[in-house]
Amino acid sequence: MAPGNTDLIRPIYDDWRRGDWSARPAVYDEKHMEWGWSDEFPGLAGVFRDNETPNSRLRAWLSPWEHWEAEPDEFLELGDYVVVLTTYRGTGKGSGVTIVQEGAHVFKLRDGKVVRLEIFASRERALAAVALAAEDELVGESGAGRGRGIGND
Repeated sequence: MAPGNTDLIRPIYDDWRRGDWSARPAVYDEKHMEWGWSDEFPGLAGVFRDNETPNSRLRAWLSPWEHWEAEPDEFLELGDYVVVLTTYRGTGKGSGVTIVQEGAHVFKLRDGKVVRLEIFASRERALAAVALAAEDELVGESGAGRGRGIGND
């Protein structure tokens, strides 16, 4: 049996749960990879095509942290999307302050490859974005898609 989308995403977190953001996951599409950050991340928000790993916005996010990791709590496979409910843990450079924050990653897959990853601080917003994308795709089949939300490419 072919692996499901969730099975393709799980290995990414072997590195991320240790705070290793340098490896380029094999499941990322080599020709078309987009990174997105929700507007919950000022200065980083938006979706951009970026094949560099780690990309410049991820490096900017990581720069004030001595250590930053993402632990997967739950994987939700929703069609072409995998929503990973995560717990972020970080220790600030200089301050030594440690934070723990829930969040989510939304992966969009096509033909067994990740073509987009969007990062959310709010799990609810991540799930709502996937619901809107699914609605847009269904509506889009009739030519009336709204053209907004995650997954528009």
